[in-house]
Amino acid sequence: MVDQQQPDNTAPDNAAMARLRLALERELGPGESAVWHGWQLARIDPRHFLIYVFAVPWTAFALMWTVLASGAVGAAEIGLVGIAFPLFGLPFIAVGCWMLARPFVPLWEKGRVLYVVTETRVLRLALGRDLVVKTAPADRIGLAERREAPDGSGTLSLAVRIGRDSDGDKQTESFELGPVAGISGAAAAVAAIEARAGSAGSAAALSS
Repeated sequence: MVDQQQPDNTAPDNAAMARLRLALERELGPGESAVWHGWQLARIDPRHFLIYVFAVPWTAFALMWTVLASGAVGAAEIGLVGIAFPLFGLPFIAVGCWMLARPFVPLWEKGRVLYVVTETRVLRLALGRDLVVKTAPADRIGLAERREAPDGSGTLSLAVRIGRDSDGDKQTESFELGPVAGISGAAAAVAAIEARAGSAGSAAALSS
């Protein structure tokens, strides 16, 4: 069960957090409990601004095209088709605005994303328009990469499937945890359940 008071005070207690706590209680199976949990930090990652290399010219071109098309229609007065023609640029403007806003999404997600490690799996519960629950069973967790800031916060990337795509190239599916406060605690909890799952698997193989 997730404590009502968060020791790191990284997110205010609000209705969204209360809904996530209730969702977690429904998600946990009989006898299953949380051994670690953390709320996603409202932290902007500078690396996410790399998308601006593409987003800025994309949006600028879409705006320019729409304005020029609107001006041409106004001058020519070519009827309904001509009026609808500039509207073709609106979806591209919307995509551009989404890319420009993408680095700031973590600010909106504050108190809306909860990470949990239980005895058997890792969960990510995200509350937006709908509740989205992502799960990584302990027996599927492979290599882990931890990025830790000086204040102890950070992210943990867990490889949950390594395979090859249709071209034969190596492909890794990852479960991303964070950024959260006290990332080393999350890494230790994940390592413990991974080791427990590996011991259980070895014991089962020996007994078969």
